[in-house]
Amino acid sequence: MIGLLGFVGALLVTNAIFAGMVLLLRVRSNGRAKRYDRIESLWEPVIVGIVSGSSETVPVVPDDEVRHVLEIAARFARMLKGQELESVRRLSAPYVDRLLEDLRDPSPEKRGAAVDKISVLALDSHAEYIVAALDDPSSRVSLVAARALSHPNRLECTIAVLDRLHRYAHWSPSLISTMLAQVGTGALIHLREYLGDVTRPSHERAVVAGSLRLLRDPHSAHIAAGVLESDDSELVVACLRLIEAVGSKEQAPAVRPLVDHPAFFVRSEAVSVLSHIGDASDVEAITRNIYHDSPWVTIRAARALLELGQRQLLMSLAMGDGLAAESAREALYEEAA
Repeated sequence: MIGLLGFVGALLVTNAIFAGMVLLLRVRSNGRAKRYDRIESLWEPVIVGIVSGSSETVPVVPDDEVRHVLEIAARFARMLKGQELESVRRLSAPYVDRLLEDLRDPSPEKRGAAVDKISVLALDSHAEYIVAALDDPSSRVSLVAARALSHPNRLECTIAVLDRLHRYAHWSPSLISTMLAQVGTGALIHLREYLGDVTRPSHERAVVAGSLRLLRDPHSAHIAAGVLESDDSELVVACLRLIEAVGSKEQAPAVRPLVDHPAFFVRSEAVSVLSHIGDASDVEAITRNIYHDSPWVTIRAARALLELGQRQLLMSLAMGDGLAAESAREALYEEAA
């Protein structure tokens, strides 16, 4: 009985300690929030005045408020361009070095936040720190740096970013393709070289094909055609989509063998591409695919036949039963809608 009472007493003491710790943390958190609100209410009007030009005087930031003010300035900088952005950067310039300490913080979240703030407030003067962050132990921090450096004004960093693409293999390919496309047409020569380099990983080459498609680069279509013999289906599909977007009849011979590819998703893309760059000689092969057992292939085949002027053939097929007839009817319905 005494032992049980002792156990219950210890449990009550432990619970009281935990409750006290939670209360203390909440009080501290509330205190920090109130302090940040106070600093924000003081400095937001100052920054607005500087940006709008109504105030030419840049006040000195108290040492214990520097980090908060830089956070506020970075928030403004992400929304501004041109002279207004430069005004915020001038305000921040004397204090940005304080963020360099965070680049060595054990927390990847803190390091990533520091890279982000430095990149919007002082990329020109601190570019070497952002480039170094490409090799941060955290791929998330590296990606933050890569996004900052994927900019038309940072063409010299394009190769460095491309050399780290393997670090972002677990991120959305469309996200990385969009990031690379933001560099603009100045990066095309490097992107084309990467796509055609058989020593580069297939997954990363597929991502680069996606960026070339977003940039609407017609000169990359012949490179993509040369990649269609790859054993990597993901890469082949990315190149087919690139050809579909910017290619011409010149790439049709390289695409035609893929209408019989064993992977249904490759076959369906090839059929779709030929509907844009093919001709009447492709009708037979595409018609063959409307009888495929994959709905993805049959509907693409039906749409391709419509694109190639085979409406009468589709109307005949639509009179029957099965997947081919359903796909023919759907394609005709889409045309009429």
